[in-house]
Amino acid sequence: MVNQSKLKISTKEDLLNISICHRRSFPNSLSSSLGLKYTKKMLSWYLSASKCFIFHIVSEGGRCIGYCGGIINDGSLGTGSASGMAQHTFWSAICAFVTHPWVLFHPEVITKLPFIKKNILVRLRLKSKIHFTKDQQEVMSKEPRVGLVVIGVDPAFQGKGCGSLLLKEFERRAVEEYRIKNLQLTVLDNNEQAIRAYEKNGWHRESSSGRSLNMIKVID
Repeated sequence: MVNQSKLKISTKEDLLNISICHRRSFPNSLSSSLGLKYTKKMLSWYLSASKCFIFHIVSEGGRCIGYCGGIINDGSLGTGSASGMAQHTFWSAICAFVTHPWVLFHPEVITKLPFIKKNILVRLRLKSKIHFTKDQQEVMSKEPRVGLVVIGVDPAFQGKGCGSLLLKEFERRAVEEYRIKNLQLTVLDNNEQAIRAYEKNGWHRESSSGRSLNMIKVID
C-alpha cells in the first residue's frame, strides 16, 4: 500500500513529472499522442484556472506514480473543464498537430470533431464563447459540486492502493478545503474497470449522455 505521506500538492515544477505519468497511464489517448509538450500544457490548466486543483503521489525516488485533478462547479466559472482546457491549450494543440500530423486520424479526433470545430471558431472569434446559461449557473451556485476531471496511476503501480488514496484525498479536499460534500465525475460507459473502482469507493451512477456515464458521491 502507498503511504499517504507521499501525496503532494502539485506545482509548476511538477508538471513534467506528472506529464510523464499521464502518458504512461493513458498511452493511447489523444493527449498523449500529441506529445509531452502538449501534455504538460494541458496539465498546467489546473494551476492557471481558478477553482481548479491538482495533486499527485511521488515514489521514494521522486517519480510521479499517480495524480488527480478536479474543478469546483459552483457557478462562478463561465465554462466547464473541457471547454476551459481546450481554450487554454489551443495554440499548443495546433503546434502539436502540425508536428504530429498522423494524430489527425486518432479515433478521439473523430468522436470529438464537433467540439473541436466549435472551439476553433470560438478562438477565431467566429463564434461566441461557450458559457453556462444563467439557469445552469444558478443551479450550480445553489448545489455546488466538486468535479473529478482526471485521475491516473502509472501501470507499474496499479493494484497497490494508489487509486484509492487519490480518491480519498480528492474527497478530503472537497470537504475540508472547499466545504462541499457533493462530488461528481464522468467516465466512458464501457470503461468497466474504472466504473467498478468508483463504485467500490462509494460512487453511484446518476445519468448517461451518449457514451458518457455521470457518477456522483455525497459525503456524509
